[in-house]
Amino acid sequence: MKTLKTLLGASVMGLLMAGTAQAATIDITFNNSNGFGFLVTPVYTGIHSGNFDAFDSGSAASAGIEQVAEVPVPPNPPNQIAPERLAADPGSQGGFIFGPGGPIQDGESGTLTIDVADPATNQYATFLSMFVPSNDTFFGNDNPLAYQIFDAAGNVIEQTIEITGSSIWDAGTEVNQLLGAAFPGQDIQDGADEGGVIQRLLDIDDGVGGNGFNALEALFGVAGAGQITSDTVLFTIDIEASATPVPLPAGGALLLGGLGVMGVVARRRAKKA
Repeated sequence: MKTLKTLLGASVMGLLMAGTAQAATIDITFNNSNGFGFLVTPVYTGIHSGNFDAFDSGSAASAGIEQVAEVPVPPNPPNQIAPERLAADPGSQGGFIFGPGGPIQDGESGTLTIDVADPATNQYATFLSMFVPSNDTFFGNDNPLAYQIFDAAGNVIEQTIEITGSSIWDAGTEVNQLLGAAFPGQDIQDGADEGGVIQRLLDIDDGVGGNGFNALEALFGVAGAGQITSDTVLFTIDIEASATPVPLPAGGALLLGGLGVMGVVARRRAKKA
């Protein structure tokens, strides 16, 4: 009997370990409260092991980043990665955060609930989206290790990520002008190729003593945009463990059965005693 109980105990522990697969369900909420009237296209979210280096400051934009920076429409079907939208996406899990009408307007929020496989390995997140109105401006993290959302044990690091003026970039793929610019409600745009490299918008000389934000203000009438600094918080991203119910894992029924058998064995031993 002792041997049977020991075997059952080992089996139950094995089922517990098997049923607790290394996966996590998280809610990623994007909040647009910039106050200047900027909106963003559905926000691409890639969760990865730290190897998804989407872009580098001072380098030419990839075809994928050009799509992000110039095309204000989500991929089709929704919430799936379009290969032509991101040229390099090595092993990351991806999805899109949508606003109530698709893009996320100033004052709106959107949430993506995603099941992350092996969060102990895939600990980092990359966020990318077009910054509207503009020709080829986007926000994103050029450092793939900038945002750690899981610890080494796979636990969610609940936090609020601040997206500031220092995270807004010019892709260098279109001339900054009214022609070909994306505005709220407009569809795909194509302007003249600028033939440049990715630069932080704050580092761009607008020619009259200001930076790229001043240029956006002058070109598109975004009042006060020239006041944006590297520390100005434009958006926030909340990372939380999801409250979505998790279904009984594979082997769960066997686990309950094993516990039941152990209960029967215990009762029989009690009767004999």
